[in-house]
Amino acid sequence: MRQQSGDMFTVFNGQGLEIKARITGTDGGIVAFKPVTQARAPRSADTVVLAQALTKGKSMDLIIQKATELGVGEIYPLQSNRSVSHVEGDRADTKSEKWRQLTIEAAKQSGQNWLPQVHGPQAVRTFVEDPGHNKSLKLIASLQPEARHIKTVLRENLPALGESRRIVVMIGPEGDFTPAEIGEARARGFLPVSLGPIILRSETAAFFVLSSIAYELA
Repeated sequence: MRQQSGDMFTVFNGQGLEIKARITGTDGGIVAFKPVTQARAPRSADTVVLAQALTKGKSMDLIIQKATELGVGEIYPLQSNRSVSHVEGDRADTKSEKWRQLTIEAAKQSGQNWLPQVHGPQAVRTFVEDPGHNKSLKLIASLQPEARHIKTVLRENLPALGESRRIVVMIGPEGDFTPAEIGEARARGFLPVSLGPIILRSETAAFFVLSSIAYELA
């Protein structure tokens, strides 16, 4: 149903600002409106960074959408050696723009007024060597037997982060990251975490991890 003069609607800028406005008139494709109320949602002091290995089909789109709804601050698509899907060159730019548009749609549906920053696809080594992650709690979901449950690792390490907590978490493709990739991450301070005894699909693992982090941060 098309909106008419007198109808209310909401706009947001992705940086916390939300404006409720009333339509005052329409002329063809042009809509005139008057702002009625304005509010700014404060950004959480906590930042969650999702580094997700590229997945096949539309599952990556679903991960982007749900990560936005769950309030993730940044998203890094990772090119893992075991990723079925790989994007490079112009296709990477096209994909990145599509993912950014998906964050807008997801934010509209969920009422999330802060959009995550979606980075371009990058190699696992490039990501783990980024010094910008050094002051974060760094986690990597792992099927390795020495990995400890994510709940335990979070509860042991969150108190040391202080008031502004930043958590970086890496989720692998189907079949997990390669041993070499896990080794590179661990050498850079990433802690291997288990998601339990059941082997989850990559997108399910992402939802599980983000929900677990959100619960522990609450």
